[in-house]
Amino acid sequence: MMQILEFREKLREIYQKYQNYLNPVLKFIVGFIVFLMINKAIGYNDKLNKVTISLLLAVVSAFTPSAILVLLAMVLSLAHVYSVAKLLAILLVFIYVILYCLFVRYTPRFGYVVLGIPILYLLHIPYAVPLLLGLIASPITILPASCGVAIYYIIHIIQEEVATAPDITNMDDIFPIFINIVDKIVANKQLIMSIIVFALVITLVYVIRRLKIEYAFEIAIGAGTITTIIGFLIVYLRLDIPKQIGTMILGTLISALIVIVIQFFRRVLDYTAVENVQFEDDDYYYYVKAVPKIKVSMTNVKVKRINAQRASEEELDDSFDDDDREDTREVERRIRDTRAREARLQDNMNRRR
Repeated sequence: MMQILEFREKLREIYQKYQNYLNPVLKFIVGFIVFLMINKAIGYNDKLNKVTISLLLAVVSAFTPSAILVLLAMVLSLAHVYSVAKLLAILLVFIYVILYCLFVRYTPRFGYVVLGIPILYLLHIPYAVPLLLGLIASPITILPASCGVAIYYIIHIIQEEVATAPDITNMDDIFPIFINIVDKIVANKQLIMSIIVFALVITLVYVIRRLKIEYAFEIAIGAGTITTIIGFLIVYLRLDIPKQIGTMILGTLISALIVIVIQFFRRVLDYTAVENVQFEDDDYYYYVKAVPKIKVSMTNVKVKRINAQRASEEELDDSFDDDDREDTREVERRIRDTRAREARLQDNMNRRR
């Protein structure tokens, strides 16, 4: 276990040291995958369906906010549809504008959720998204999650409509097409029920992980996993598509494992060293339950010298240095704990005011 914790600390230190370089690289990889997936799914325009186009768009998205990545993905998909069905592209613009305005207005930081869900659907692990959002965010992320699910199913509707839309040249026929697409979206029970299950899982995980109980995060992941399996089991049985049940259960378990790993790198708590602290100010008396985070110091490598007398003297000096360093670390830890408690106290006072 100690080796795993040390490995975790090494990765965290590397990321913190080079995050200014790693973040654009990760955003570039995500963007490149997104644009490749779009070209693979609806790559009707041969000029846009090229790796160089995906690379250029990924470079742009690497140095811009996630909302720009969503916008570029929408523009690319619109360009593909426009090349084969101009009227259908016009209708798609209205749908995208509604989704984009809702997303940008309330959750602009979660652009990767909107595009991540369709990609994870192709990998059969979209269930990781609601579990993770419940752990790191609030129920407002139901909005981008719903947009992501909607985009996944809209892409399938586009693929169906493109076969007939090119034959339409009269602008008067645009309204019936629009009604047909809306009817398909509204009548898609799997779309609606998937959004409901995602919303339920996000809310449940969020509520449980905020409870003042030990292992709240782990319990939240377990409860969210069970809820996901039961929820989609009901969906597939209700819609009479039992073939997807096995894939759903396996995908949910893999998603839960992924979220557990992410949570491990985010935060590890030591519930064996819980402290109940009491303090007061002029207005209130506080009862605080403090759960320390597990932190490990990296293993120190010592070089053994050949000169025995000199080595013994240096080992003696090192022992004193180690004791001094240990005392210093203990004092620093107490100072940090005190400052953290004062900061939390001040924050609570500001909220109450």
